[in-house]
Parts: sequence; structure tokens; C-alpha cells
Amino acid sequence: MGCNAQSKLPIVEFSEENLIPGTTSWVSTSLSVRGALESYGCFIAVYKKITSDLHNEMFESAKELFYLPMETKVKNKSSIAGFGYGGNFPIMPLFEYSGIENGANLEATKSFTSIMWPTGNDSLWYYTFIL
Repeated sequence: MGCNAQSKLPIVEFSEENLIPGTTSWVSTSLSVRGALESYGCFIAVYKKITSDLHNEMFESAKELFYLPMETKVKNKSSIAGFGYGGNFPIMPLFEYSGIENGANLEATKSFTSIMWPTGNDSLWYYTFIL
């Protein structure tokens, strides 16, 4: 006996209003994000200010990070769980992450970029802070 139902990832829509911490809509959106992460481990984020072109450029930039050689990726170190490089796990061979400690800080992100790409790759921090 099979199941015809398909699982769908939750979709969370972001707006100017629900990005203001402490507001009713922010609390509601935060609960949606938490629920999605607890149930699925991810969600689809929709924010109308992000154009399709910018979305695609950001994902291409992220691909560059994961295509780096392993000896480069492991240079991203942190004593804080979830930051630094993690991956190459025998039980989850396709899972890897690269968390930037204090990633909301421009200088920290530039420092990360210079470690991963000593010859330069401004697009990673550019998409995060300039656009």
C-alpha cells in the first residue's frame, strides 16, 4: 500500500512589517520559521525585495564556496558549534556547512572571504552587505 501524498516544504513570506523585532507579525513569522526548521530542517523564504537575478547570483556565489578544495574549506574554523566548516561525515556524505562566525559583521565576512579566496572574491560579502 503506497502513499500518494507529497510533502511540501513550508513557505515563509517575509515583509518589511514582519522583519521588525517584537511586532506581532514578527513573532508570528518567527514561530513559522521555528516550526518549519523543527519539522523539516528548512523552508522556502519568500521576500519580494529579492529579485530573481539577485537570488540566482547569490546561489551561484554559494556554489563557489562548496566547490572549493577540502583543504581550503577546513580553514574556516570556530569554537562555536554550527560555525566554521563541517562536513565530510561518513554517515551523511552529501551534508556540509560553512558558518561564518559573526557573519552579520562586514569585517568578519570579509575576513572569511579572504581565507577562502586569498586572491579575492568580493561577490560573497557584496551580496550580503551592499545590496
